[in-house]
Amino acid sequence: MTNKPLGVFDFDHTILNENSDTVAIDLINRRDIPLTLKEVYRNDGWTSYMQGIFDILRSKGITQQTLTERINEIPPVAGICTLIRELQENFNFDVIIISDSNSYFINSWLETQRLANYIRKVFTNPAEFRNGKLIISKYHLQTTCKLSAKNLCKGQIMENFIASQKEEGINYGPVVYIGDGSNDFCPIVRLSEEDIGCVRKFHKCQDLIKTAKEGKPIEKTGETYKIRARILEWTTGYDILDFIRKEFPAEYSSEFIDDSTDE
Repeated sequence: MTNKPLGVFDFDHTILNENSDTVAIDLINRRDIPLTLKEVYRNDGWTSYMQGIFDILRSKGITQQTLTERINEIPPVAGICTLIRELQENFNFDVIIISDSNSYFINSWLETQRLANYIRKVFTNPAEFRNGKLIISKYHLQTTCKLSAKNLCKGQIMENFIASQKEEGINYGPVVYIGDGSNDFCPIVRLSEEDIGCVRKFHKCQDLIKTAKEGKPIEKTGETYKIRARILEWTTGYDILDFIRKEFPAEYSSEFIDDSTDE
């Protein structure tokens, strides 16, 4: 059995310094979004809403090239690219991404940043261009986790990946989970005492962690949750990297190499 630490990253507002979906929405006039599409969001969730957005983009003549270039222009959070590279190169981590964005946006952006080879696997809503339009589908359909959207439970995906890799002879631990939003709360709740939950300051997940630690119920479910993992609050990838260097074995460390593309 091989023992390895695992880094689990969200994408929007964690690796990216923006939300890739809202960047796509900003390519059209919001007055062109019909009320019927907003009703789709209320009834069938964000992924179905985004398919409606991609339909509008196509009807307005927004090309694959234009959309792709805009996504690839989104800057990373400062230090996050360096963090991902160092986790793999110097600290023996495997790194995965779990995101409610889509595979086309994520894979295109990772290739642009020359990060694709540092990511073991991406779990997200599948998407591809067909006849000039981006077609997206839900990652899965789940009804068991009340904290998560029905199309993507990050906690379930994380646990399933860890279990599947154990069957292949890889035992992950500790797990370092890095996120910012409300859908990052579920996987952090599932972390053990040896794991680390890294929550971005001044974002929704930080508020949910605070509520849980105070023993108060989470508004979405009306239930209380125990946080077992250590929690690191961060602003940049450098904050997390500083923590990793202090916490992980010295034999994995190396001289720090800055990366100007992170800024």
